[in-house]
Order: sequence, then structure tokens, then C-alpha cells
Amino acid sequence: MTKEELEKIFQKLNISYNEGVQNIDRNDIYPRVVFFDYVWEPLSASGKNYNTKVTYQVSFFSYEPRDPNLLNLKKELSLKNINPTIYHEFLKETREFHSYFSVEVLENI
Repeated sequence: MTKEELEKIFQKLNISYNEGVQNIDRNDIYPRVVFFDYVWEPLSASGKNYNTKVTYQVSFFSYEPRDPNLLNLKKELSLKNINPTIYHEFLKETREFHSYFSVEVLENI
């Protein structure tokens, strides 16, 4: 999977998303996704056009546990043979559910 394919999944499911940091203008949209990279792993012998495996954290925010959009996101990733472990927490201050997982994508860095 590439980063562009990951973003296309968010778009297909009509989930508001932002890379890097939360967009102040979209903080009141639910559900929403914020994703950021935190690991760059060079590919030493790749016959592909990509030279780095990049690990992203994907954070999904919702007002309800098991949000249908999160379940659809999980299904779409599964269709790409990506089956991440998804963690959940309730953010008391904002009264929202935060589900998060990591996903590896291929990029030219």
C-alpha cells in the first residue's frame, strides 16, 4: 500500500482527515482521522520504485465506540490485506473515543 492509497480509503469512506497535526478548523468534525509518520525504514534491495517503508500512526476520533466508519475503515484495510491491531481509549476531557493503529506504506523518501 502507498500513502496515496491510504488517503484514497479515507476519501472513499468520506472521513475527514489531516496529516501531521489536527486541523483546528476541523476539530469539531466527527469522525475524523489524524495520521503521521514515525518510522522510516530503508528498503535495501527493492525492485520497486519505492525506497522506504514508512510507518504511520492513524488516529480515529469519534463520539461513539465502534463507530460504523471505523468498522468500514477496518474492512477496507482488510481488503488490502492489512489487518492492524486497533487500540481504543476514551478521552474524558473532550468526551470522544480515540482509536488508533499503525500501518506501513511504501514511499520515496
